[in-house]
Amino acid sequence: MADGKGTDISAELVDVLTDLIDGSGVPGIAAGVLVDGEAYTAGVGTTSVDHPQDVDATTLFQVGSVSKTFTSALVMQLVEDGRLDLDDPVARHLPTLGAATGLDTEAITIEHLLSHQAGFDGDHLFTAQRADDLGDLAAARRLFEPGTGFSYSNAAFSIAGAVIEAVTGRGFEDVARTRLLKPLGMHTAGWRADAVITHKVAMPHITLGDETFVLRSGGWQPGWELGPLDRAAGGLIASADHLLRWSRFQLDGLADDGTTLLSIESLERLHAPIVEATPFTRIALDWFVHEVGGATYVAHGGETPGYLTDITIAPAGAVGVACTTNALNGGPLCSAVRRWALDRFAGITEVDPAPDPSVDVDADRLGGRYLHSFGWLDVTSGDGDGTLAVEVTPRDDVAWQPPAQPPITIAASGPCDFVSIDAPGVVRTYRFGLDDHGSPAGWIQSGFRRAPRVD
Repeated sequence: MADGKGTDISAELVDVLTDLIDGSGVPGIAAGVLVDGEAYTAGVGTTSVDHPQDVDATTLFQVGSVSKTFTSALVMQLVEDGRLDLDDPVARHLPTLGAATGLDTEAITIEHLLSHQAGFDGDHLFTAQRADDLGDLAAARRLFEPGTGFSYSNAAFSIAGAVIEAVTGRGFEDVARTRLLKPLGMHTAGWRADAVITHKVAMPHITLGDETFVLRSGGWQPGWELGPLDRAAGGLIASADHLLRWSRFQLDGLADDGTTLLSIESLERLHAPIVEATPFTRIALDWFVHEVGGATYVAHGGETPGYLTDITIAPAGAVGVACTTNALNGGPLCSAVRRWALDRFAGITEVDPAPDPSVDVDADRLGGRYLHSFGWLDVTSGDGDGTLAVEVTPRDDVAWQPPAQPPITIAASGPCDFVSIDAPGVVRTYRFGLDDHGSPAGWIQSGFRRAPRVD
């Protein structure tokens, strides 16, 4: 920007990123803020510790589950076109899926898919590493009846992508590029390595101790790019510039030429909360909805092996924030960028959820073993009063799972809700499924995924 204000904001953002990345082990970070209709972006660090290039706002990163917000917007465009409805059962558009999987596709609606209420293990296609056929969901664990609970579901968005293809008669990537990416000027974004490799791309990294390495042959995907069935759920490759442009779209629904791509009413529907995930977070059509001091903002994170991304929009203040990093430990950096920008430009001061020492913790009722998508969770009494310990044991019956995590101490923040008090990085939330009869908890929600009790 030529004006002094723009120069000051850009310089301030560079300072924020420089301070955050120093000593973090994260090789590169790019971020941007949207303020008063103007976009300010910056990049700091390198694309690779092996073959470094400077990171800037046009550098491409895998943005993981932020991709889901594009899928939800495509669905809403089709709703506006009159080609589907959020209340439509999945069976209306994918008539053979029920027989192929055993899923109740007459009961699962499009809204259930987009709000993570479909009721089955949504990470099954990742852990099974067979993400080329929706029929593999026949083996996915059933967690609850559709529409009666919440559990974050990647596979639900794989189904949503298939619905988009069925309704349009075109491939998901083609629809997304034609209806969103090209009109929004996101010309270098994509899903395939052979498309983005001609641009500057940040390599994935992992930090082990004091050393950071390029992450090779890691993750659920067969190669660096995600497979076709995962792309609607998490396969987009984009830059901080692109995500800031996406933030602006979430506020006005307009293409670069001023054409309306999505009405304000549809944007409000995308952002309207549908189901509670925790006392601090509600879920809209994929967007996570937060309220702080009477102000509301929507956000979404994204993670693939070697990358961590975050995007946030505060509609009332017309503020957008985007952050991308090329390391798995980039979460605290993106969280810090979000908090700085929300406080600085939207007047929203985000704080961590805190334990409530007045809550009586019944360790006998809550303790036990739970089967999570990514490991066995053993819950026992913690060392401190009113605390529990959560230890993750790797599963030997799945093809892929994330790196092992250290034991975590959690403390009650409500009758069935807990927060971590010693976890590395950002504070984590946990929720137990309790009935009114004093029975042991039926499940624990960790990482927004439901894990049923098995012992």
